[in-house]
Amino acid sequence: MREHSLRAWIAHLPVVGIVAVPAIVVPAILWARITYAGLHPNADPRSYLTISRAISDPLVGEPFAFWVTIAAVILWTSVHVILWMFIAEHPRRPALPPTRDRIARALWPVMWVTMTATCVGMVMLSHYRLGGDPATNRLHMLGSYVFFAGQATTILLAAIYHSLVAPARAAVETAFFPARWRARTGYAVLCAAVLYGVVFKVKSMDLGAATPWIITAYVELETILILVFLAYLAAFFVDVSRFLDARSGRRAVAVPDATANEAAALDPIA
Repeated sequence: MREHSLRAWIAHLPVVGIVAVPAIVVPAILWARITYAGLHPNADPRSYLTISRAISDPLVGEPFAFWVTIAAVILWTSVHVILWMFIAEHPRRPALPPTRDRIARALWPVMWVTMTATCVGMVMLSHYRLGGDPATNRLHMLGSYVFFAGQATTILLAAIYHSLVAPARAAVETAFFPARWRARTGYAVLCAAVLYGVVFKVKSMDLGAATPWIITAYVELETILILVFLAYLAAFFVDVSRFLDARSGRRAVAVPDATANEAAALDPIA
């Protein structure tokens, strides 16, 4: 019994990871910005107090890099379980038309690549920080671009995937975060990422009296967008918990098929 409990606890570690990543990253970001402001009260006001600027001070950047690297490893592991859940609960033919099925299946490896890139970007931007030599600055910016683009692309692909499978899942949908809402929320997150991208591009333009407001929006949107990314991840917590319970034989998961009777006859964890 004790051995079974230990195996079950280990099996559910990725669920803990889904909430551990926000629990690590959010305080790290807030701590970095607050600490940098405290260490540099007379900093040039023309230098935006972004996360990149905050971690440029080694006293801030070194601890930040340590915790963000841990979060990146946890994120990479946890996302594998979310992707595993997508694959295991994928609607079976003919519930899903062949074309939709092929496109949906093709998205799985692409999501893996973009999420892996996101985690690599997290490590790069935290270990290569502004204020060093030009090569280090370039690597930091590359890591930042890879992180934001990778995360936004992963969520977009997840939204497209769930748009494709949502009609087939509707009849047997029992998820806490159902397919239609995974899609709709994913598109909303993408809109937030596009808004950030627009503000990023216009922040350097001379917009007169609006310029300080644009700069403030840019700085705050950076943190808000990361929080939105993490909130989308955390939304899978309940469903991943249920999925892992099903894999351990404690709960059944409905898998869409041609008819409700056939779906009921399927082994949910096969």
